[in-house]
Parts: sequence; C-alpha cells; structure tokens
Amino acid sequence: MPSNYSASLRIELQAPGEGLNVWGTRLNNNALTPVEAAIAGWTTVALAADTTLTSANGSADQARSAMLNFTGTGSFTVTTPAVPKIYLIRNALSGDLTITTGSGASAVVESGEINVLICDGTNWRPLGVAGESWKSYVDAQAFAALDGDLPGQTGNAGKVLSTDGSTAAWEQVSTRPDFIQAAAAADKRAVGYAYFPRG
Repeated sequence: MPSNYSASLRIELQAPGEGLNVWGTRLNNNALTPVEAAIAGWTTVALAADTTLTSANGSADQARSAMLNFTGTGSFTVTTPAVPKIYLIRNALSGDLTITTGSGASAVVESGEINVLICDGTNWRPLGVAGESWKSYVDAQAFAALDGDLPGQTGNAGKVLSTDGSTAAWEQVSTRPDFIQAAAAADKRAVGYAYFPRG
C-alpha cells in the first residue's frame, strides 16, 4: 500500500515498509518540516487580487503556515482549503481581508488588525466571546461599563474622543496630528483615541 497524506495539514503518512533507506529524508521533508510550518510557520502573502492559498501534499505551501501576513493595497478575499485549521492573521492591507473556504461563514479581518481565526472545515470565525470578535466584545463591554460616563456612539462616526479633564466629548478632526497640536496649543486637554469597528 503506498503512502498517503493527512487531510488537514497534507503531511505524508508513510506506509509500512515503504521508503527503505530513504525514510529519514522523507520523514524530514514530507512530515517534520510541514509540521513545523503548521505550528510556527510565518508566511507573507502579497495580494493584488482575490486569491486561493496554495496547498500541496508533503511540500511547502501557504495554507499550512500557522501565521499569515497579508500585504497589498485594497480589500481582498482569500480562499483557504476546506479543512479544520487555526490561523493567526495579520492584515497589513490598506482595506479589509475576508477569509473563506468558498462556502459557509466568512471572517473579516479589518485593516491593521491581528486576529486568530478558526475553521471547522466550512466556516471561518474570529476567536472571541459569544460569537463576537474580541475587539467587538471589548468595545461593547467598555461602553456598557461606562454608560453615563462616555458620550453615545450614534452619529459620531469618524470622530475622536477627547476630554477636558472632567467631561468626555466627541471631536471632529481632519487628522490626529492636527488634533494633538490644537489641543496642546489651545487648552492642554488630555486626548484619548478610541477605535470603533464599522460593523
């Protein structure tokens, strides 16, 4: 019976009696090296269009890596193999990154975000609490805990949160450096920046 490959990580499963006098090389190249990539591999993928990650039996590929760093200009969709997997994703794109198997639920990683995603073989989900990403959960909890102390979010998209030392308020500014400079020159207000997801 010939060797075959594992479903999720595509590692060679050598058949008994196969690889006589070369089993060490095959073990290193087709099993141990891919296992290392699956546990600690870092792969940068430069995107210029929607793409499907490369996957290959017993040899180097993009989809096996534990950590994926996506670069490029724009928002893109990346299709992964439809197998159970965990990724640590860094979105260094200028836009959002959508991860999908081509069916089931997709996961969106916003520009500049680092997140852990898990797949059950069909659906991608961000690591989080009660179906929410960590960022969404923390945002919701922070505003719930400070209800009455912070101004409401509704109608304040694109603004930054500032304080004069006693009262928090939203301020519309064109750039953060302009705001810091104006705050320092005008009244020495303390300035805090908060990020609120679009969705």
